[in-house]
Amino acid sequence: MTSTRQRYAAYADRIAAVSPSYAAWARSVDDGLVALLDTVPEQQRQPELVFAVARRLGADPSDPGALCALGREAPLPFTRALATATVQANDPRRLGPVVPLFAALAAAAARTGDPRPLGLVDAGAAAGLCSIPDRVTLDHRTGDATVRFATAVEEPALHLTVEVRGTVPAPATVPIRIGARVALDPAPIDPGDPDAFERLVEAVPPEATDRTALMREAARATLAVPPVRIRGTLPGDLDRALDALPDGVRPVVLTTGTLVYVPGADRQRVVDRLRERRVHWIALERTGILGGVAATLPDDVDPSDPAAFATVSLDGVALAVCDPFGLRVRWFRRPLA
Repeated sequence: MTSTRQRYAAYADRIAAVSPSYAAWARSVDDGLVALLDTVPEQQRQPELVFAVARRLGADPSDPGALCALGREAPLPFTRALATATVQANDPRRLGPVVPLFAALAAAAARTGDPRPLGLVDAGAAAGLCSIPDRVTLDHRTGDATVRFATAVEEPALHLTVEVRGTVPAPATVPIRIGARVALDPAPIDPGDPDAFERLVEAVPPEATDRTALMREAARATLAVPPVRIRGTLPGDLDRALDALPDGVRPVVLTTGTLVYVPGADRQRVVDRLRERRVHWIALERTGILGGVAATLPDDVDPSDPAAFATVSLDGVALAVCDPFGLRVRWFRRPLA
């Protein structure tokens, strides 16, 4: 098992080019802070969550020593906040690798003459910024060539560009139609609330101003097609979220960086229940945390490689791997091929 210190060292290497301040915080973790973090559940020690809670409690990310100082000076408030906190960063860039999977489901329905739109359950939705795959205009870039993969069905929309290689899916032939949206989260956020939006961006590295701007664009698109928001967790409230979908839609559950915060045994319960309900499942999750999905990866995929940080899968079958932000994707299977 990866130790807390190893986790933070690896995170520092991944984030250094994007956020020197977060890399400095990750590298500042000392024996005292490790001991403190090890008193909270493993899934609550994620760097993004720890840093967001630290900022909420007043730690300044421009001060490399502020994180450890908080651990020394306010250990009880820190661990209490960590015990119940969730990461709400809700990065809409993660839509880039999963839009082709939604497009594949739309194309399969068109081939079989199924007129039903998709009914989307975004599990771990936060503000629902990833609940809008139909409002994404997606470009695939290979070297110097850029190909339009999908065009948003309506405005306001989000424009994403993803570097791709391997067995890249062909451009979408039919639009993605979403007939209903449900956002399941322990603490759902309404992006129309300015104070709530600030909760989202507190988990974003302070240097990533372009990412914050993209989140605001995604928030505008989400407000145009707001989901039904349900307060709940996986796996216990999965059925309630699915049952909130109306008749006449094809259910599909989306998880993007969600299951890493679900305790290990419950992750498999989520997978098992999805199969029992016979609903489609689109996932972008940390490579290796789902044994069944990992078993479908090519032999040359190294989970420690930052370029394979996350696995893109459909119905439990791995189709691609990507970097932590979904900006560079290596495809090795086409969806539903």
